[in-house]
Amino acid sequence: MKSAKWYTKEEAETDPEFGSIPEERSIEELMEKGIMLVDKPFGPQSNQVSTWIKKELDVKKTGHFGTLDPNATGILPVGLNKGTRGSKAMSKADKEYIFEANLGEGKKKAEIREVLNSFKGVNKQVPPEKSAVKRILGGVKCESGFYVRVLIDQLGEKLNTEAEMEELRRTQQAGISEMETNTLQEIVDAYHYYNEGDEEELRKVLYPIEKAVSHLRKIAIKDSAVNAVANGADLGTQGISKLQDGITEGERVAITTLKGELIALGTAEMTSEQMFDKDDKAATLESVHMKPETYPKRWKQ
Repeated sequence: MKSAKWYTKEEAETDPEFGSIPEERSIEELMEKGIMLVDKPFGPQSNQVSTWIKKELDVKKTGHFGTLDPNATGILPVGLNKGTRGSKAMSKADKEYIFEANLGEGKKKAEIREVLNSFKGVNKQVPPEKSAVKRILGGVKCESGFYVRVLIDQLGEKLNTEAEMEELRRTQQAGISEMETNTLQEIVDAYHYYNEGDEEELRKVLYPIEKAVSHLRKIAIKDSAVNAVANGADLGTQGISKLQDGITEGERVAITTLKGELIALGTAEMTSEQMFDKDDKAATLESVHMKPETYPKRWKQ
């Protein structure tokens, strides 16, 4: 999602005594509820990478968001401890891949380009320059559940030739770029420095759970409404302080505090514009991610 504009429905201040700005949390807090963006190498399965991080960082629980085949590389988000709950937001998000495939000889680049363009969601295809080709390089943006291998098989069928995927790399997921990832070696080195008393490198590879919802449109609510939502109450428009534009009915949204803390994921019951004008339920909760006692109970809004 492109950067959405924020609009203020009702001016409100947030009490610094409660909660915390996500980027200012301690390493211990981030280890308890954070995520890492791994540049998965060729070879291991996704769950093997997750298990390796669990062992090397000595955490109780890890979990990856969005499986990559052993011979695929690229973005593999991994949650730590309670950060594993970020899977709901990230694993079903849109993704982008670069692939390399081998085709049978004798196909013209114009024919390959035409067939590639016939697949919805496929873009930035780069057919080889030779008229008789065997290898193509392409890119695809897709929704969750899309299999690039199936796309290559379908490409071969339409071209009436053999087609086999050679390489696959996930370059984007949920608005996160491969440029933000870290190798397994960089992660273990950062943890080593942390154990030696230097947390700077670990902060570069460890993100708050809010990173998992960076691609979702957001609704920031008043401190007085936080406890109710954290206890599972659906969000009413009277509790909103700020919100991003472009929200549509039925869209998944992230409900946050004014400090940017993730409180819950919800389904919008109205558009951004309607949230300004109506006094009704703004969002139905899907899952809660904040402890109810983080903010005090204040029923008056």
